[in-house]
Amino acid sequence: MTLRRLRFVVLTGLGVLAGAVLPASARAQVPVKRDTLGGRRDTLPTRGDTLPSRGDTTRAPRLPLRNTPDTINIPLPAHADSMIRNDSAAQGILGRGEQRTEDTLKAPLARPESPPVIEIGASRVYDRSEIFATGALTLSDLLGRVPGLTRLATGWLLSPTAIASQGNLRGVRVFLDGIELDPLDQRDQGTAPVNDLVLSELEELRIERGADEVRVYARSWRVVSTTPYTRADVLTGDQSTNLYRGYFGRRYSHGEALQVSAEQFSQQPNGNFASSDGKSYMVRFGMARGPWSADVVGQRREVTRERFASPGSPTFNTDTISPFSTRRTLAYLRLANGDPDASRWAQVIASSNAFLGSPRAADTTVDIDSSAYENQYLFTGGLRRGAARVSVAERLRASAGRRWSTPSARASLETEPLSVSLFGEGSGPLQPSRLEATGRASLLGRVTLLGVASRTGGGIFDRVITGNGPGPVIHTDGSLTGVQPGPIGLIGNRSAPGYELASGTNVRGEAGLKVRDLWLSAGLLRRGATTLLPPAGLDSVYGGEGAVRQEGAATATTAAIRGRLWRAVNIDAWAVAWSDSVGLYRPRYQTRTELYVQTNLLDRFPRGNFGLLASLAHEYRSNTRYAVGDSAVRTALGARTLDFKLEIRIQTAVISYQFRNMLQENYAQVPGLFMPRQTQFYGVRWDFWN
Repeated sequence: MTLRRLRFVVLTGLGVLAGAVLPASARAQVPVKRDTLGGRRDTLPTRGDTLPSRGDTTRAPRLPLRNTPDTINIPLPAHADSMIRNDSAAQGILGRGEQRTEDTLKAPLARPESPPVIEIGASRVYDRSEIFATGALTLSDLLGRVPGLTRLATGWLLSPTAIASQGNLRGVRVFLDGIELDPLDQRDQGTAPVNDLVLSELEELRIERGADEVRVYARSWRVVSTTPYTRADVLTGDQSTNLYRGYFGRRYSHGEALQVSAEQFSQQPNGNFASSDGKSYMVRFGMARGPWSADVVGQRREVTRERFASPGSPTFNTDTISPFSTRRTLAYLRLANGDPDASRWAQVIASSNAFLGSPRAADTTVDIDSSAYENQYLFTGGLRRGAARVSVAERLRASAGRRWSTPSARASLETEPLSVSLFGEGSGPLQPSRLEATGRASLLGRVTLLGVASRTGGGIFDRVITGNGPGPVIHTDGSLTGVQPGPIGLIGNRSAPGYELASGTNVRGEAGLKVRDLWLSAGLLRRGATTLLPPAGLDSVYGGEGAVRQEGAATATTAAIRGRLWRAVNIDAWAVAWSDSVGLYRPRYQTRTELYVQTNLLDRFPRGNFGLLASLAHEYRSNTRYAVGDSAVRTALGARTLDFKLEIRIQTAVISYQFRNMLQENYAQVPGLFMPRQTQFYGVRWDFWN
């Protein structure tokens, strides 16, 4: 009996002691959470319209709260060092000195209208992480992968490059936040400044293919979070290439925005000459509250290119490009109400665009600086109701006392069975008026018909924005009228005369069939007769008036395969075959095939902290002809290349590696200027939220 009482007293005392010492959280029976999330199946695309441009799975899945216009991606779930570590925190019980901090999202700054991109299969629309995942380092590099476009490059990165749409160098136009980047470099004589648009400063890129021209619409990078965002990119490779990027962006408590970015790159493709380098800067200040938004943006791109000659081969003679420095500055102020992707919206933009080109040594082809300045004012607005959208715009240009007005309008309807887009634009100083209609009809989701037709007006147009006023004109019959002015720093010591352009009609049609997750398509395109300007900025031999040619109508057949082949293996392949072999700046046969694997391996990495993208791309083009005089042409021989790319994401860091021209072909896209025999480029891109 005594033993039983003693045991009772001991157990009771232990219970009282435990109750006095242990915290309440330990006394409660709190369910213990699993350390890891439940495994999920690998989320491969189930639709065959997924491309590397539309499925960069090297980026992390997005948190629902960050599914906003700020396209910076962070892992899901949170980092391990920020996950709940004890049951008290799980119940919301914080220790002394601990405060709950929450990310705050502010109303986004304004963004420009996003015209519909109607294609068979996936539209060519790239968000910020997808742009990087393509491996493209310049816009010309990215556009060279689009059917109908031909990249004319003289070498790697900093080398002069042009893009032709169906042989027409006027056929590519670039818009940044609604502002058109007009040709200002007099040396280029009308070639679109594609590489003046810096990819690393963009949030989204849309490529709209018309019947004859391609329009590129870019949205600049924005942030919406009060949590500071920083990023660092470091890459290096062959030809003494180095690239560094840095970013900072943050929103403040009252809606203010601050963004800064800088990029520096250098290369030395030929050890016999000094290295070249380029720098890009961007800064944004803004404020957004509710539907109202105001921001001011400044961008500058500087390129110092020393005397350039491609590595080539000892058995070939190579051309040399003179040293030259360029500086392009763009600044604009934007006031906006509403969102173009929502309902009613209106925007007013005032911008200034300045260019300065300076020779770096005495040269027989460039004797003085070339500079140009343009103000551009854009008044635009629109309305969206469900799948229907309409918008109007008035674009005013002013340069050295001259003014131009270019109105435009767009209407579209996008549904699954039928999509229609209508676009009309008045004539400007550099481009003719245009009426364009695009339609796509889908039958049971398996058969799709696509048609695009455009009608362009005629007239006399400038090659670059200048204040020189009317001058010499090259007519459609090849004759030159007007008095040729003296040297003003252009190639060959000659100014670039205006040119006469006849009206024309252009048509493109395609039919597609979906087989499982693959889209198979074929089509025809017909480009009307037009005036072809020479790629004068590539080499001085292409700068004469005799290189401006009148070319008749041309037709081509196209074919494409796009989508998922098997599990994580995808394909994006296309081919263009012209009916003739005498066209300028367009090879008769041109193909590109890319096989790629993309997966997050969620079965093995259920936290979403891993991503893999690996691709192998094969390109082929036949001979490409260049005009150098009244009847003379030069030819770049056909060649094929093989490129490899690998991207591995670990949490917010992406390790990137690419190997271009694995076959080590000795080839030239521009006669006399050979491409590198091989180029390896690798590094890391790393995001931080802190």
